[in-house]
Amino acid sequence: MTVTRELNKLVFAIGKRYSTFAPFTWADKLNIQIYWKEVADKPLAETLYYNDKPIIMMSNIIRYNNQNYFVLAHELCHVIEGLTAYYSSNMRFKDRSENSADEFAMAVVTKLYVEEHDHLPDTYSDLRWNYGLPNIGD
Repeated sequence: MTVTRELNKLVFAIGKRYSTFAPFTWADKLNIQIYWKEVADKPLAETLYYNDKPIIMMSNIIRYNNQNYFVLAHELCHVIEGLTAYYSSNMRFKDRSENSADEFAMAVVTKLYVEEHDHLPDTYSDLRWNYGLPNIGD
């Protein structure tokens, strides 16, 4: 089974478990603290661990911006898959885990769009406008 298919199955299972695809609800249900901080422009968020408990630090730059949905979903992937502790020492693994987290976040916000609008988005721009997906090529 492909990685994308596995990620989609995981997203669907979590959405079914929590009866929503809203990433802020998932973080709440998983008891993951989110802290908003003044940080540099990039990264927009980072997952840290304190006493083996994940904490997601998110930039105030996106606090009141729809981009926070995609960014939080991306970070939740790192927490759910337990990747954060491992990728810092291996750039190749970091690239793979970042790509997987982006795919996961894309699946989350696509399903959230369907949940909120009762149909698939017509274009990538629909997702970008509603949930702050990055420009293609960023």
